[in-house]
Amino acid sequence: MPDRFIDPAVQRPVTLKSIAKQLGVSVTTVARSLKDGHKISAETVRLVRETAEDLGYVRNLDGLRLRTGRTMSILAFLGASADDEIGDADSVGILAGIHRRLAGTDYTVRAVPVIPGVDILPELANAVRMRQADGVIIDHTRPQDERVDYLRESGMPFVTFGRTDTSTDHAFFDLDNHDAAFKSTRSLIDLGYKRIAIIGSDPSFRFVQDRLEGYRHALTAARLPFDPALALNVERQPRLIRAATSRLVAEARPDAFLCENELYLIPTIAGVRDAGAKPLDDYGFSLRSTNNLAEYLALRVTSAHYSRESAGWNLADLLLRQIGGAAPKCLQTIAKTDLRHFNL
Repeated sequence: MPDRFIDPAVQRPVTLKSIAKQLGVSVTTVARSLKDGHKISAETVRLVRETAEDLGYVRNLDGLRLRTGRTMSILAFLGASADDEIGDADSVGILAGIHRRLAGTDYTVRAVPVIPGVDILPELANAVRMRQADGVIIDHTRPQDERVDYLRESGMPFVTFGRTDTSTDHAFFDLDNHDAAFKSTRSLIDLGYKRIAIIGSDPSFRFVQDRLEGYRHALTAARLPFDPALALNVERQPRLIRAATSRLVAEARPDAFLCENELYLIPTIAGVRDAGAKPLDDYGFSLRSTNNLAEYLALRVTSAHYSRESAGWNLADLLLRQIGGAAPKCLQTIAKTDLRHFNL
């Protein structure tokens, strides 16, 4: 049986020239039809693409790499949870969005999981030196981020998921975490809660700082005092979050909880239950969410929602545009979340 990538009639690789010969059109017409259809009729584009598919045409990416000097790949260094009790689908959603944006282009993505506490700068620097990709995506930014400094100096196109103190100089996609935390906190206040705890990860991350500011802003707007005892930062491990929340309930007596995401919400609920101070459904909960998990909890929950797949699509789009020559300063996006209510 002939290889499906070979024209059975001639047993040779299918080329633009062989497609053009079969259809009686020019090679330029075939090339444009397979690329973007520029100045080619819709009917001709359809015919060329159908013929290419029937013949098993596959674009020669090796030749493209040689002609352009590009690898036709991007690297995505994405945060991953080291825990296997609950899991963390954030990076999966982001990757799905990246793949969706790359569909129809010649680009592929290689994902590198980043475990909390592990320094990825050596691996990142090696990837840049070895020209393993045409661009890089990184997440979990800090105000002063050495990865950003390195990439800027290297000249490698890159996009961050999150802002830094030098964001004016580089491309980024970010959520408005200040606004998300403000809306979530205000939603709990509107439900009658007054001692709202905020639970999140490493305070050196920019988004954690933004969330704390939004939380405090909402308290101030409602004329409620900020109590430092209600601000809890704990490593992204469910067992630690659960234990810390249980202690928090006993010591600070919160009546509601603003959680960083789903990975924090579930162990927070468990910790509140462990403390046993009062019935679980007396408490309020809010989070920044990427799914509708809260819909399946028999608790009062509000969430500031944004699709991780949409975030991945935007990150890949910004990076492709930068690789194509757009200035980084013109590639900066801040997205708002949507407030959702469950079981109220």
